[in-house]
Amino acid sequence: MNILAQAKDLYDKCGHEDFTKDLSVYISLGYVFITPDTLLVMKPVDRYDKIHPHQQWNVKKPNAWYVHAVIGQFKKLLKYLPFDLPFIGWERGVKEQSLRWFDLQNLKRRK
Repeated sequence: MNILAQAKDLYDKCGHEDFTKDLSVYISLGYVFITPDTLLVMKPVDRYDKIHPHQQWNVKKPNAWYVHAVIGQFKKLLKYLPFDLPFIGWERGVKEQSLRWFDLQNLKRRK
């Protein structure tokens, strides 16, 4: 199964509506890194804003990366971040209230 089919399958399991639409928006307004075996879909956000990161776009003073989707070894994908921000966060779509934030530099130092 190719990487986009894997992403669509993951999207469906998490109950998201339209993978193609979301991917298009992230290509236009966020960041997408893709190879035959990896996918990283993300954008800079304000982790302290009351608006959920999924709804934040064109944030003036971002302080975190919001990872919308990832397939592959996440630790290896960190080197593809366009620039550093203090935090990085993501949700596990299979859990309630699953949005978690992490110190980016601590993640980069982990083995």
